[in-house]
Amino acid sequence: MRTPPIPNHLNWTDYHQSVRRIAAKFNPHHGNYRIHDHEFVEMAFVVSGTCLHHTVLGDCRPGPGDVYLFRPGAWHGYSEAKKFSMYNCCFDTALLGRELSWLADEPYLGRLLWGIPLSTQQQGMVALHLSPPEFKRCSKLLDELCRLAKKDYLSYYGDHLGLLLNILSILARNAAAKSGNKTTTSHRAVVSAIKMIDDAPREAWTLTTLAARVHIEPTYFSRLFHTAVGLPPMAYLTRRRLELATSLLRRDDLPVGEVGAMAGWEDQNYFSRCFRKYFGMTPSRYRARFMEGKIRPPVAIKEAVNR
Repeated sequence: MRTPPIPNHLNWTDYHQSVRRIAAKFNPHHGNYRIHDHEFVEMAFVVSGTCLHHTVLGDCRPGPGDVYLFRPGAWHGYSEAKKFSMYNCCFDTALLGRELSWLADEPYLGRLLWGIPLSTQQQGMVALHLSPPEFKRCSKLLDELCRLAKKDYLSYYGDHLGLLLNILSILARNAAAKSGNKTTTSHRAVVSAIKMIDDAPREAWTLTTLAARVHIEPTYFSRLFHTAVGLPPMAYLTRRRLELATSLLRRDDLPVGEVGAMAGWEDQNYFSRCFRKYFGMTPSRYRARFMEGKIRPPVAIKEAVNR
């Protein structure tokens, strides 16, 4: 696990003050941008140029056609930008437990949003490359999503959602092709369990209670879940709680022990052990790094949108 060098955190209101839950922006002159993470899902599409991309999985130099997806808590940043342009497309994680929850039942889309990024190896991040024709298709959809920013969001919410689904579909089939198309349809019990956890990660879920709610024997349910998601049910629950905890730790008015309880851990020591195992540092150190980063100029809403 790489230790993030003082990450800054972006929440949804940093990115958009409005009721928008899906947003896209093209930045033709993307400069350097400090290490950060966020509480929403971000997708970055490289159009031209290059930079040094610092990510939770290591440093790389992306080029045109490269695409990255980051779930909450997966940090990254940019330096040495040279004629670098890219699209950013972000959406509120609440969609995963509601409007997009049915995608967990789809072999390719479910793997893109849950199976790959939530695996231990990927640490919340997906990286892939699109062929020129596929990237062109994606760019047209992103351009349309950018244009919708000028229209009334509530009136065009269905349009936003439809464009997002098309973009995710392109990424999902390319991620599947990269892995040799080794995907299977998720059992409906797994989809139901994912939705329950995503809707209420703070709940005192156990393997037994989850299995009982979906009417399947626990051992068989655990095997089904692991096959579909790449993690056992309790490991997936832990990952979702850690995503929640990273957001709560940004609030300096909350004691670390209270953060653990609010994220679903009654035992503060167990919370600290889980956090350290995944992020490579204690919750207190994670908060300290963020607070150290706050001495820098604050991230303006316009800067967050246009980066």
